Amino acid sequence: MYYLLGKKAVHPPDIESSPDHGWQVFEGGLAVGPAIHQPSFVVISLLTTTGFVTENHAAWGSFPVTIFLLVMLIGSCTGSTAGGVKVFRIQVLYAAARLQILRLFQPHGVFPLHYNHKPLPEAVLTSVMGFFFFYVFIYVVSAVGLSAFGLDPITSLSAAAATLANVGPGMGEIVGPVGTYAPLPDGAKWLLSATMLLGRLELFPILVLFAPAFWRT
Repeated sequence: MYYLLGKKAVHPPDIESSPDHGWQVFEGGLAVGPAIHQPSFVVISLLTTTGFVTENHAAWGSFPVTIFLLVMLIGSCTGSTAGGVKVFRIQVLYAAARLQILRLFQPHGVFPLHYNHKPLPEAVLTSVMGFFFFYVFIYVVSAVGLSAFGLDPITSLSAAAATLANVGPGMGEIVGPVGTYAPLPDGAKWLLSATMLLGRLELFPILVLFAPAFWRT
């Protein structure tokens, strides 16, 4: 919310842009400790959607930024206050994909779906797949909507991910770790506010309000 209101996150004022840490170990003389600690802190911060930053990790290169975007969308564990798809749903989707591959090799085989050594009800799988579809759909709509306001691709994709997963800072020069959402057009801020609300309430409680059957009951 602080970012959407045009305020920066609380972080040290002397944040600097550092190149890719892996190359810095072998070519730049960077110690192994900081090369492991700094990226690990960023990954944990994004995975738990706490939004803490100590460096301008958006300037570390295209490969780390891509990984960071994926980590944003994955999120933390089910039952936590973190945003994102959640690890549980990713595990269920993986199990379902693996099951489909097994059925391709053995069409007549019986492969019950399990999670944590327990049978997984079909209703859970349907719910997870439905949630994942709507999550990706909302993310794409938000990113495309931001690009319609003239924002560059990295800003559009990262801002949509950051608000949908409730991370805070995105990537790029505008909404990155040392940036702010203040320069964005008002329409883009309204779109991101709606995206943030959908992500915080995990889609369904908001989407059900648009179902006519909900109001008839």
